[in-house]
Amino acid sequence: MIYIIGAGGVGSWLTPAICLLKSPSEVIVVDGDTLEHKNLNRQLFTEEDIGKPKAQALADKYGCVAAPCGYYSHGSIHINSQDWLLVGVDNNPARKAVLESCDVYGCKAIFGANEVTSAEAYYYDPKWTGSPMDPLVYYQEISTDASDDPRHAAIGCTGEAQKNNRQLVSANFMAAALMQHLFVLWHMERNKFNREAQAHLPYRIRQNMSSYEVMKQINHTKTNE
Repeated sequence: MIYIIGAGGVGSWLTPAICLLKSPSEVIVVDGDTLEHKNLNRQLFTEEDIGKPKAQALADKYGCVAAPCGYYSHGSIHINSQDWLLVGVDNNPARKAVLESCDVYGCKAIFGANEVTSAEAYYYDPKWTGSPMDPLVYYQEISTDASDDPRHAAIGCTGEAQKNNRQLVSANFMAAALMQHLFVLWHMERNKFNREAQAHLPYRIRQNMSSYEVMKQINHTKTNE
């Protein structure tokens, strides 16, 4: 099975693509959040979905399955080594829980994340635990950052963290696209390569608008001269 964990800014764009790449009956969406009107400027929903659980709204649209467990926690879903966890959440507690599940059950995961104008995706195989390819090694804050956990009743994906970290639909879409790329590469195409070639497959990709940020600084400087 393929679990899409997080049905918001990234997951709502990722779900329809995965349902085209694989049978929708193999896709399970996991999210405990409910759609609000303010989500519509960057998430792939319509006004008719407002008030619905995001996971159920996506399941209704694309024929996949909404998980009954709400927000993901390690152990909340029965997982085996053949499953894939596609993670589009915006908090480190959930990312840490997924990595723990991968290490315990032997399943694979792909993570997507974005800021205002940049996005990235990274793949994790539990054989990589403790190596430089382990997200807990190159993003050590995943282990220590307990903030913005949506499983706490006062926090949701539309809470203070999002108010303080404005996201654009372009960055959400880009993160979902990068996740799709890694999914096709590692899940669908990997076995077409020999072992030597597999060792060189990209597992971490990032797109940003650094030149755009530089131009903004130049523009600001010129405007204030």
